[in-house]
Amino acid sequence: MPDRDLLRQCAVAAAVAGGILSGATGDYGDARVSTSRVLPANYAFSIWFPIYAGVLGYAGYQALPAQRRNQLLRRTGGPAAAAVGLSGLWVRTSSPAVQLPLIAATTCAALLGYARATPVDKAERTSAPARWLVRVPFGLFSGWITLAAGAAVTELLIDRGVRAPRSGADFWGTALLASLTGASVAVTRRVPVSAAYPAAVAWGLAGTAVRTLPRYRAPGIAAALGAGTVAFAGLRAARRNAAVENG
Repeated sequence: MPDRDLLRQCAVAAAVAGGILSGATGDYGDARVSTSRVLPANYAFSIWFPIYAGVLGYAGYQALPAQRRNQLLRRTGGPAAAAVGLSGLWVRTSSPAVQLPLIAATTCAALLGYARATPVDKAERTSAPARWLVRVPFGLFSGWITLAAGAAVTELLIDRGVRAPRSGADFWGTALLASLTGASVAVTRRVPVSAAYPAAVAWGLAGTAVRTLPRYRAPGIAAALGAGTVAFAGLRAARRNAAVENG
């Protein structure tokens, strides 16, 4: 009978490699010509470099024979394979009926993996590999995906010619940014796994503010306030985590 842990290791490595290859070679367009009120500036997408480095580190670490029975990697392996693997398919699909479920599934898998990375004992809490090769990569990935999900949906609707309802694009863009901020703060407070999560969200919201403020004042202000709010929540969560570790 095949070793289930070995199969998991191989599946995670393959899904991460495939997701990165597909995502890194995709065409994400140019934020400078988009009318989206949620899309960050082009420079903000440079966060994919540390995200990809982190998930590659995770994939390599979990593939080590010595980590085959690691309980943390058992908990996070399935969500990691699903989240990274599916994220590479966004730019390969053009049908909303396919793309929207992919976005939702990627976001859910990323957040599930992030939650499962929560340390369950002192050994996991104080382990350097668990922090830098599991919690930080999941934090960066799931934080960026939280914002990217909203941006991707708006871009999809714009590409399909869907016009904003009566209240206008600025209103709905501001509302979406406020919702993403609230959701990110809630995750940061309830699942304070890593400061990397709020850092990634705040980075994306700051990039949105930089891009939108010159043209779309209300969404730009909402993005700037959201970045500050999420960053503040992240600092408070980091202090709580430090107090727990030192205690």
